[in-house]
Amino acid sequence: MAQIRKVENKKGISYKVVIRLKGFKAVYKTFDDFKQAKKWARAVEEQMERGNYYENSDNIKPIVTVKDLIDDFEKNIAPKKYSKPQQYTCMYDWWRDKIGNLNVSDLNTNILTRCRNTLISEPPDKPYKEHKTKSNSTVRKYLFALSAVLRYAERELEIIDRNPMSRVDKPRKSKGVVRFLSDSERSALITACKDYSDTLYLFVMLAMFSGGRYNELLTLKIENIDFHNDILHFLETKNGESRGVPIYHKITELITEYMNKSGITTGYLFINPKSGKLHYLKGMFENVIDKISLKDFRFHDLRHTYASYLAQNGAELLEISQLMGHKNLQQVQIYAHLTRKHTSKVVRKMTANMLDFK
Repeated sequence: MAQIRKVENKKGISYKVVIRLKGFKAVYKTFDDFKQAKKWARAVEEQMERGNYYENSDNIKPIVTVKDLIDDFEKNIAPKKYSKPQQYTCMYDWWRDKIGNLNVSDLNTNILTRCRNTLISEPPDKPYKEHKTKSNSTVRKYLFALSAVLRYAERELEIIDRNPMSRVDKPRKSKGVVRFLSDSERSALITACKDYSDTLYLFVMLAMFSGGRYNELLTLKIENIDFHNDILHFLETKNGESRGVPIYHKITELITEYMNKSGITTGYLFINPKSGKLHYLKGMFENVIDKISLKDFRFHDLRHTYASYLAQNGAELLEISQLMGHKNLQQVQIYAHLTRKHTSKVVRKMTANMLDFK
């Protein structure tokens, strides 16, 4: 049976909840609001009676609210489940702000659908795009982030009978439109980066001609560069599997020139020798993009540019997939139309040669 005791002191009035039920350790929690205290006590008692009450690792605070659940998942599950759990922090914070005070047992599809609609109408996370709304891809990431938390509550904690997110319609995936640099855009970007700084110039050249992701390049160490065979070894990858990517010897020479100029001989290639921290190159890149008025182009599109150039020069989808570190061909199907163009040229050339057409 729950007891709620009113406490008055210099800090003001608060309400301390004490729940003692046979078979469970006593549970305590203090609230500033009596209604919240009563609501919390009722939810805990219901869980105890149903047999799905769960205490987290500190054996004191039970998981009752959505905030409790997200906190527990972020602390105990996310670090084991994801290679880079910090990328979900802003999403967890969004959900805490919107529905964190609700009891987990009160969540339903209606509430989550309204949250989805809010996400769809909100501006993107990055301030330089403040006049636009979140992309379908971003909205889906927010929804799936909470869905993983609720699936944990359903399957492992057993504090809900069904994941209410499973019935929420997700925005369609954005069509795989590939944005890559034209010859003139490539020339303009390389020139602008070279004028901006040696660091940005090398970083962009590596991205464009190795297909490395931003974090893969930023955390690239000199020890992981095979200067003799012209190969970059990416160890800290998105899917957790290392891969080696061949580069043109002229790109290797650019790396050597940069090292000689910067005095960097070991460790991270893109470290700032003065501060000892890694350079923030996305900001530099965005400045250059604005300066040359390159429309609808993100740093990640350099990766698309790399794959598109490979396809245009005869690489097969399997080869592109391996070089980019994808686990299946489905992820590189967006480049299929470019390989088809090359294949058509090959077929026409073969037919003309075999039949001696002029």
